[in-house]
Amino acid sequence: MFIDDRPINVSKDSFNFETIKDRFLIYHKGESFKLSDILEGKFSGRTIALGDSISILIKLDTETLNTLTEGKHIFKIDSEFVSNLIINFELDKTNMNLKFDPKNP
Repeated sequence: MFIDDRPINVSKDSFNFETIKDRFLIYHKGESFKLSDILEGKFSGRTIALGDSISILIKLDTETLNTLTEGKHIFKIDSEFVSNLIINFELDKTNMNLKFDPKNP
């Protein structure tokens, strides 16, 4: 995983899939799912209607968070599990340092 072509560490101990499964949270209609929940099928059968929001949160270490400044950024995942996932995003004063509210994503 990379932010702005810099590798990011989602695990302070080691970069292994077991740890990463607990660092990703997916929210749908206020309910949270870890990546491990999804892999175990706990997300299956949910109806995702047109216009529904699905929020993906990734727990990052403090060092990585400190690199995120105002401006445009690129988040990229390229691994054997997910390939070529690129998310462009921009940070400004209106969307930085906010607490996530799963009821109002």
